[in-house]
Amino acid sequence: KLSSINCIKTMTSSSSPTSKKGVAGRIDYDSWEKRSSELSKQLDDEEEAARKENASALGLDGKHASSQAEAEERAKAKDLKKTKSVLEKYQRREEGVVENLAGLLGSLDEDANTAEEAKHQEVKYVTRDKLGAGKRVINICDTRGPGKIVLTQDLSNLESATPSNTKLQPKSFKDDAENKEQMPKPTIHRGLIKLNLRNLHQCTVIVKCKIITGTVEISHCKDVTLIVQGDDATVVTVQADLCTNIDIQFHDSPSGKNVPLRVRDTTSGPTTTLFWGQDEDDRIYHAGVSKLRVSTYRDGFVDLETRADYLENGAKAVGNAAAEEVQFVTSVVGGEFATEKVLTAGEARGLKQGARPMTERELKVLEKKKSQIEEALDEKLKGMVQIKEGPNGKVKVLSSKESPDGKDDDVVEEVYASATKEEIDGIISSVEEQKAKGNEAFTSGEYAQAVLYYTMAIDRAAELPDATSVTEKLSGGGSLSSPKLEQLFPRHIVLSNRSACFLKLGHHEKALKDGTDAELLDPTYVKGIFRKGLALHAMGRYQEAIKSLSSAQKLEPKNKQIKQALQFAEVRMTQEMRKRMR
Repeated sequence: KLSSINCIKTMTSSSSPTSKKGVAGRIDYDSWEKRSSELSKQLDDEEEAARKENASALGLDGKHASSQAEAEERAKAKDLKKTKSVLEKYQRREEGVVENLAGLLGSLDEDANTAEEAKHQEVKYVTRDKLGAGKRVINICDTRGPGKIVLTQDLSNLESATPSNTKLQPKSFKDDAENKEQMPKPTIHRGLIKLNLRNLHQCTVIVKCKIITGTVEISHCKDVTLIVQGDDATVVTVQADLCTNIDIQFHDSPSGKNVPLRVRDTTSGPTTTLFWGQDEDDRIYHAGVSKLRVSTYRDGFVDLETRADYLENGAKAVGNAAAEEVQFVTSVVGGEFATEKVLTAGEARGLKQGARPMTERELKVLEKKKSQIEEALDEKLKGMVQIKEGPNGKVKVLSSKESPDGKDDDVVEEVYASATKEEIDGIISSVEEQKAKGNEAFTSGEYAQAVLYYTMAIDRAAELPDATSVTEKLSGGGSLSSPKLEQLFPRHIVLSNRSACFLKLGHHEKALKDGTDAELLDPTYVKGIFRKGLALHAMGRYQEAIKSLSSAQKLEPKNKQIKQALQFAEVRMTQEMRKRMR
């Protein structure tokens, strides 16, 4: 500030009446005021710079948290911002594939209910040329008839490609998400992805095209008929909410599990071998829907028909939940339509049948099957010779059976008290499917979507009979030195893959948890140990990271990735120690 004071003195002396004159010998006050303003600004800038320097030295510049609570709030805000960014990305992606077709038959404000207008119903055809580039989900909304909207068979030719990631390096770890021994070609799916009908009045919607997900959603519609027609029209599930007077018709349309059979005549298309309603997964879910009619047609004649109304079916308000929120399902049971109430998680008493909602009838069947299995097991054990307990809740029953030559041979049968072999195979097949979807999303760079699929796979695997031993192992019943846990499905691979996704997304604590669990289930699985080490490194826990990465290197001494990660961790550890010594 001495220089500023000297400037003041200089300016004062140079601005005195004797040193510089204004017009007609007067003092130049304008020059004095300008110089004073410049000097005042200079003083303010110097004081501000000094304040910032002091604040930085004291840690009060806002770059660092002043307390633990503030640090936690900043971390939460950072995570929230990252999550918001991911959600916005998916929202933009979703908007990029959705085509909104509003007012096809006229605006909702137009009241065209006269008899003369009803005679001349307008027909609107939706073809590929009506959709924008990349649009694969159709929202038909906000229109009033009378009239028809036809989704033509031409839409079945729409193509959606799931690209492969060409940037991945070749791997050689079985079932790992990062494998690239031979990168697959993009998967091509044909048809619409999904159809949504919202706020339609007095019209008919005819679906003649394939819907990849097999899902149609209807909401806030009145006096609407939905016709699913033809061999291409694959609709498995319909979800209707808050609608009045809805008519759903299936005209020779295939089930979701139909396998098309082509005839020799080249002019004929694929023929349906399994019609809608012939599989238990063909269902119509509805909540808050009054005057619902569902029917199936064969060769133009009504085959099955039923009606439903949420109030007549017994929907009642419970607590804060309105009667319109009670969910019902209409499906074909024993060759006839049946409408049943969907049980809540509490009403299902903890029992599950996959991801599909359960009804009271299905709950009783499941409980009966479980009881029969337990009785069969008890009966089997009565004539046993020896019982040997194995891993995962498995029981080996050694029974003596007489062979045709009169000799007695020991026969070993493996059974589970809680599930049949067919049920176990079904669960494993479902888990494999979710894992494959997760791997596909991972290779496409959609890490958040891959996390969702891997989580669904892990949740589904929790229904396997060995879940208890796995839970005990992960909750502290086992250690890293204990042997590999025999599993009906290798959960450690899915956990390791999900850990890789969390690393990509920056969720290092979650990546550490999955990597640790993978190592607990199989201490010899190098990818789980490796990703645990990467998570520890990302969290700044270099000493622990070195320990994990060293363990991984012992299992795979020639793995360049592990070697490089270990070197980075050792360098960081050295730098950290030098900082502490200063």
